[in-house]
Amino acid sequence: MFVIGGGVKGGKVYGRWPGLEREQLYEGCDWAVTTGFRGVLGELVSGHLGQSNVERVFPGYERAGGALGLLG
Repeated sequence: MFVIGGGVKGGKVYGRWPGLEREQLYEGCDWAVTTGFRGVLGELVSGHLGQSNVERVFPGYERAGGALGLLG
């Protein structure tokens, strides 16, 4: 997923990079998902759009970990 815009702290890869060796791929052929889309979009909804209750946008979603730090 690419996140672009004036408020984005760019120039780096966010999330965990598991690698491209066969044993590191999901089912041996696809990149493994390490960061869910709701974590990324939830941070943008709260940080950029000002909706602090992300559950209103993604019902049942609970942020695991912390913010990714996408926005500056």
